[in-house]
Amino acid sequence: MRTQKQCCSRKAVYSVISVCVFCMTVVSVFVINQSMIVLFFDPPTYLCPYFRGGLGNLMFMYASLYGIAKNKKMILVLEKKDHINTVFPNLDVLKLNNTSSVCGANVQVVGEKRPCAYDIETISFNRRRNSQHRSYLQSWKYFEKFESEIRKQFVFTQEVQTQAQSVINKYTSSYIKQKGISENLQIIGIHLRRGDYLKDYNIKYGYQTVNKEYMEKALKYYRTKFENCLFLVFTGHSKDAVKWRAENINGSDVIHVEANSRNVDMCALSKCNHTIITVGSFGWWAAWLNNGNTVYFKDVARQNSSLRSDFSDDMKDFFPQNWIGLS
Repeated sequence: MRTQKQCCSRKAVYSVISVCVFCMTVVSVFVINQSMIVLFFDPPTYLCPYFRGGLGNLMFMYASLYGIAKNKKMILVLEKKDHINTVFPNLDVLKLNNTSSVCGANVQVVGEKRPCAYDIETISFNRRRNSQHRSYLQSWKYFEKFESEIRKQFVFTQEVQTQAQSVINKYTSSYIKQKGISENLQIIGIHLRRGDYLKDYNIKYGYQTVNKEYMEKALKYYRTKFENCLFLVFTGHSKDAVKWRAENINGSDVIHVEANSRNVDMCALSKCNHTIITVGSFGWWAAWLNNGNTVYFKDVARQNSSLRSDFSDDMKDFFPQNWIGLS
C-alpha cells in the first residue's frame, strides 16, 4: 500500500506538470496572437518609383529604391511595362499590370533635397503608408548593403550580351592581329558624353564637359599602370561627341567604336577590364557594372552652381571611394 507521503508527493508532481502545460499553452496562444496583432497593425506596405529619364537614371532609381525598401521592410513594386524590365528581365520585385491600386490617389509622395547626395531625410518617411518616391536618388550609399543583389539583377538579356561581346571581339581581335599582342592586354572602355550637356540651360545649371587635358591624363594613368592597353571609345549617336572624339582622343592604342543601341554600349563597356567616364549617369553605371578600375572627371559641376549644390561637399556620395578622380 502507498503511504500518505507517497500520495502527496505524486500529487505535487502532477500539479507541477499541469502548471507547466498551462504555461506553455498560454505562451503559445500569446505568440500566435502577437503575430496576428503584428499582422493586423503592421500590414505590408508598398514603395513605388516615379521613373523618368534615360537608362542611367532608371538604374539609380531602381537600385536606390530597392535598398530603401529592403531597409524599411516595404515591398518595391513596378509595372510590367516599365522600360527597365525589358532591359533587365531578372529584377527581383513585385511586378503588376497596373500599380494604381497601391500607388493611387492616397499614396504618400516622397521627394529629395539633393539628387546626387545621400540624405537621411529622404529615407525617413512613414513606412506604414504606401509611398511613391519621386526622386533621382543618385548615390551608391542607398543600395550599398545590397550591392551583390543588385549585380545579380542588373544582367542584360542574352541577346544584348552576345551583341556586346561581338563588339569587344571585333575590335580587340583586329588590334591583336595588327600589334601582335595577345598576353596581358588590358581593354579600357571610354564613355564620352557631350550632346545635351552643351545646351544653354545645362551649362547655366552648372554642367561641365571634359576637356582634352582630362582625357590625356586618363589615358596616361592606364598607360603607366599597364604595359599593354587598348582604349575603346564609345559615344553613342551624338554627332558632337563623335567629332570631338576624332579631334581629341587618339593614339595607336585607341579605337573609336561605332554606335550601337544604348543597352549594347553599356553592356560592352561593362565587359571591358577597366573604364574612363566623363559625365552622366549612363557612364557611371557602365563603370559600376564593369567593377574594374575607374577614372572619372571630378569637375562635372561648376563651383558655386546649382548643380554643385546637388552633390555632397566631397562628391563621394555620388562617386565611390575607390574610383580615381582627375580634372
